[in-house]
Amino acid sequence: MVINLEWQERGPLQDDGQQIIYKGREICTPNNYPQRLPCHNPHCDHGGFEIGDRVVKLMASRKFSEENSLICVNAINSDREKRCLHTIIYTITSVSPYRRASDR
Repeated sequence: MVINLEWQERGPLQDDGQQIIYKGREICTPNNYPQRLPCHNPHCDHGGFEIGDRVVKLMASRKFSEENSLICVNAINSDREKRCLHTIIYTITSVSPYRRASDR
């Protein structure tokens, strides 16, 4: 099985709206996938997006893919100056290797 992660990181513009900051793609195995995707906000200290639990849930389910969004772990911070407003929109896809009818 192969895990395909794709995401777009978005951050606020000076005026209303958001801009795409970063686009990422990573091919992983069920034993080697990231727990956290990095945040590309230069003012964000040790932030990121907790994706590992989402991968585990997808592998445990009977689904082949999931699309959703996550906020940076620093979005919820008691110090308003340290809050990060970056988000990601992600897709996780689980791809099983092709099996011939004679292999079953």
